[in-house]
Amino acid sequence: MKQKRRKKPSRKSKRGKIILVLIFIGIGLILLFHQPLYQFIKPLVTKKDILIQKREVLLYFSDAEGEYLIGEKRRILKKNDAKEEAKETIRELINGPKGKLIRTLPPRTKLLGFQINDEGLAKVNFNQSLSKDHPGGSTAEMMTVYSIVNSLVLNFPQIKRVQILVEGRPVETITGHLSLKQPISSKPDLIKRQ
Repeated sequence: MKQKRRKKPSRKSKRGKIILVLIFIGIGLILLFHQPLYQFIKPLVTKKDILIQKREVLLYFSDAEGEYLIGEKRRILKKNDAKEEAKETIRELINGPKGKLIRTLPPRTKLLGFQINDEGLAKVNFNQSLSKDHPGGSTAEMMTVYSIVNSLVLNFPQIKRVQILVEGRPVETITGHLSLKQPISSKPDLIKRQ
């Protein structure tokens, strides 16, 4: 009677088992030393800005009737610099709402510059699309101005008033209805609470 030969395990099979055992050992070590390992790696990762922190801001867009501003939560990169975070806030405002609210800035609007002085005056410089592409009308102009101003002043305590510039120059108005000769303060009574 012939004996059946047992097949010798192949080298690939042995390697696979060794790799599997090493993976389990690695997982065990990670679980065993998780906290000390995390405490060791955290400063290195934080220094390299690999951990991205975000900050929540309220952007103010128009309601469907164009009578009130409604806040929409948005998460922006936390940069520990009010000027950089405020610039990011304006860029998000230009991008428009994500929900059912109505955009307040024309889509081709670009932020050209941003400054904050020691007295809390923010100068926001836009390209010509802010006025050229604006739909016009007193209500739409008011929604545009106060969506910018409220989004900045109510999110950043360092900012008290906002001056809107177009192509680096102060403008009297965006479409002829609301005077922008002087810096603008926030107008919380335009905000509709939900």
